Amino acid sequence: MLEPQSRLSIYDILRPPDGFALDCLVVTTYSASLDTVLSLPAAMLVDASDSGKRRAGRVTAADLAALKRVCGRTAIFCQGAAIQPAELVPPAIIEAEEMVHEVSAPNGGSFHPKVWVMRFKHSEAKRSLLRVAIMSRNLTGDASWDAGVVLDSKSTLGTPKTNDLGVLLRLLPTRCVRPLDAGRRKLLFELASEIEAVKWKMPAGTGTPTFHVVGNQVGSPWLQPKSKRLAIVSPFLTASAIKDLGKSVDTIPLIVSRPDALERCWQAVSGNADRKMVLALPEIPTEGTRAMGLHAKFLIWESQAKVRIAVGSMNATSAATSGRNVEFMVSFDCTAAIGEAGIDALLDPRSMGSVLADFEPDERNEPVPEPFDDRPARAYLLAAQLHLECNLGASGWELSLTPRIAHTDIEALLPNLRFRPATLAGNRSGACGTSLAAGKPARLPGTLELAEITGFIVFEAETSSGPIAFILNLEVRGVEDEARRHAALKALIPDNRSFSDFLRGLLGDFTSLDAIDAANGAAGQPTIWGPTNRSGILEMLISCAADNPARLQSIEETLKAFSPEELEAVAPLEFRELWLAILKMTRTKR
Repeated sequence: MLEPQSRLSIYDILRPPDGFALDCLVVTTYSASLDTVLSLPAAMLVDASDSGKRRAGRVTAADLAALKRVCGRTAIFCQGAAIQPAELVPPAIIEAEEMVHEVSAPNGGSFHPKVWVMRFKHSEAKRSLLRVAIMSRNLTGDASWDAGVVLDSKSTLGTPKTNDLGVLLRLLPTRCVRPLDAGRRKLLFELASEIEAVKWKMPAGTGTPTFHVVGNQVGSPWLQPKSKRLAIVSPFLTASAIKDLGKSVDTIPLIVSRPDALERCWQAVSGNADRKMVLALPEIPTEGTRAMGLHAKFLIWESQAKVRIAVGSMNATSAATSGRNVEFMVSFDCTAAIGEAGIDALLDPRSMGSVLADFEPDERNEPVPEPFDDRPARAYLLAAQLHLECNLGASGWELSLTPRIAHTDIEALLPNLRFRPATLAGNRSGACGTSLAAGKPARLPGTLELAEITGFIVFEAETSSGPIAFILNLEVRGVEDEARRHAALKALIPDNRSFSDFLRGLLGDFTSLDAIDAANGAAGQPTIWGPTNRSGILEMLISCAADNPARLQSIEETLKAFSPEELEAVAPLEFRELWLAILKMTRTKR
């Protein structure tokens, strides 16, 4: 238990059990980076062995097909103004706009839970399974050390009973900055009802899980049970939270945190905890020079010969424990799993002892300064209720950032504020601080291609601690979403090869794409269309028409983006002839 050598990736979490396929995914997170969001469809549809071959910052036609296949069954909820920019964002990002939903916390803090809920459906039998992952990790590429619990449901159902995971899912539609669509709202309520009826498979030596949502309403703090001993693992600390947690226990034998957090709270930490420790990782050559700090968050306490653990998103800070933030934890009895040593087992070399070291602060005259907190400035901009206004001019599309409410202090909070669509390079941004302060639209210099328009808008500013950048997912007005999708599709599929990869993706054949790449090599010949030892596209298309007409209709809707001339330029004659015959046949049956 808590062995640092045991690691999971998002591919491991999303990999379905044998005989099952992923049906839907709901993610809650504080922050989300666009490149990680774009990697999710590949993780959902492609085996992990293929994932390592995909280059960061590059979205292929097959990746776009993956996005189209999963976006309607995926919902990501993150703190408002906590979307992180990424380099080289492609026009395909429009497919992710409807997946990412910014939310706010009811009590004025941060939306901070890190929970993934997945439903898998059996390919033949009419049954489904649920999986939940309760973690400390955000939906980003951060290389920090995190902790989490992954639970699969049993095939048998229990008596439906309200629990806090269902409460969290039902809370989400009420906290969205922009209204949530009816389909995803229905999905959340379906999952909530199912989660309240299932039983969970627990790791060996652990008891039944209890879910804890904190901060979902006024007066819902974390209530630490009375116990003899409590160990705290948290990258961020506040003195008041440590003192409050200490009131519930006889002693705190161990606090594990980051050096700067321990230094800032040293008086409270040294007066309440026996040992103060930090992550001290051995050199791992394969990891390069990436910074890997502590980001795991859990509490372990001993009471009456029992040991319980709570794992999730909650730091040992006053904002988290008081219920100002929305947090999520799962707790369970781990007495048998952790052994007779109890909390002391954490320091065993087979557990966390191999990566921890005692900490003493440096002698200094000045206290460690608090890091700059740009969250109030982000929240201020979010409150302006911005949208993107688009107008077609003589030389291209003109964009304006339009506020609903004037925010006169915006230039003081975010000096030299600039904006740009996430698809544009940084040198194409435009100033917006003065205009937004006056409640007037800010015009982006120059014009854009239709495929470059996205609601993901990057904001950059200079602060007293240096530059900051973040993204808002804004409503786009003045151009139809479907027109933007078609433009993005055509921008990413300029030739026969990219069209065949895209079509394979829509048909669900992701696993053979890399093999076909290797077979065709540098010659640049079209992908296999006809019969071969692996399925050709024409064979797959005929099979889809017979076995999966709903998927065929989805392909038909997608291909409408191409005019007859455009389709002729990217698709071979045999495909076009077969496609017309299939369309005629299916329309006759309707």
